[in-house]
Amino acid sequence: MHQKILAHKTLLHNFSYLSALQIINLLIPLITYPYLIRALGKETYGLVVFAQAIIGYLLIVVSFGFNVSATQAVSVHRDNKEKLHEIVSSVLSIKIILFVFSFVLLFLLLFFIPNAQGYEILFLFTMTICFSDVLFPIWYFQGIEEMKYITYITLTSRIVLLALIFILIKTPNDYLLVPIIYGISHLISGIIALYIIFNKHKIRFRFQTLKTLKYYLTDSFPLFISNLSVSLYVSTNKVITGLFLGMEAVAYYDLAEKLTTVMKVPQSILSQTLFPKISKDKNIGFVKRIFKLSLIFHVVFIFSVLLLSKHIILILGGVEMLPAQVVVNILILTVPIIAMSNIFGYQILVPFGHKKTFSKVVVSSGLIYFIQILILWITVGFSIINISIITLTTEIFVSGYMFYNCKKFKLWI
Repeated sequence: MHQKILAHKTLLHNFSYLSALQIINLLIPLITYPYLIRALGKETYGLVVFAQAIIGYLLIVVSFGFNVSATQAVSVHRDNKEKLHEIVSSVLSIKIILFVFSFVLLFLLLFFIPNAQGYEILFLFTMTICFSDVLFPIWYFQGIEEMKYITYITLTSRIVLLALIFILIKTPNDYLLVPIIYGISHLISGIIALYIIFNKHKIRFRFQTLKTLKYYLTDSFPLFISNLSVSLYVSTNKVITGLFLGMEAVAYYDLAEKLTTVMKVPQSILSQTLFPKISKDKNIGFVKRIFKLSLIFHVVFIFSVLLLSKHIILILGGVEMLPAQVVVNILILTVPIIAMSNIFGYQILVPFGHKKTFSKVVVSSGLIYFIQILILWITVGFSIINISIITLTTEIFVSGYMFYNCKKFKLWI
């Protein structure tokens, strides 16, 4: 037993650091949400979330699937310094170009988004989300399996974030400070992370040829398409809610989504910890053992949360946020389903060389989602409940289709 623990020492260390990281990221929204919803009010808070949903589309462009493809590349070439110079330089260069493109695109889009009229500055400031994705190369630290750096950096920046929110935000008029404060926090994280990469790890930034940049762009493209499909329907739920049902409904949906995100934390920790190891070892038996444990844990966990959902909402948002309970109960059901699709897709299809198939599945899910949205639009119309149900049915489709492909390629016998 002791030898097995030593053999998986790196894995256990990364799991510990990722657990700490996810707990930090889990506590921040749980701590700030009750304060912000009361300080800003449902309408203004909903507007801030709506802006984040719009910027979420552009974040897909800037990230471009590198959190998977670049992590995999760094993991495979972690002992080749020259190759690491190339990977880091290429990914950062591409992300900077994509950020500039996205910023210009947002500036043009603001003329056509009805809810953005008069709040253009809020949307522009919210672009700090995309800028932080450029500066904070989590993919590098995941690839070298040194998550302690990310944990320490995140803890430092989040302490700054909490302090500034509680000190500076007092009334609905302070809503512009929300993206500014988040921007400051992310800027601190990015500067520290890049300092570690370029100074401690001696990685050198070098301008790459167009051929090299094209290679990394092309390699990540299938994952970009899959991220685009998933993120489109995740962000679109809030956008549709804001456009058709109002900002209060956005606040309800956001609370349900935040709680669902919290429930996804164990799977997220597991996924990020195992991906570099699975990419190297390609041990399907190991993945299947993890799958069984993950499924049992999530089913038990989710039923416990369903019983307590009303009390959780009262603590976080008060009586005024109780309309969110039915949405919470629907979205919570997606958690074990997403956990299964993550194993079938992210932990099996991608590491075993089926990126295009993985992308095809996720793109199909986006099409299924939008077909359902279109049917609702031309028939009964939108409600916060039927939008949530569509999310659930889409995730069921994704998980089933991922499993079908695992069986097809004889990866799950």
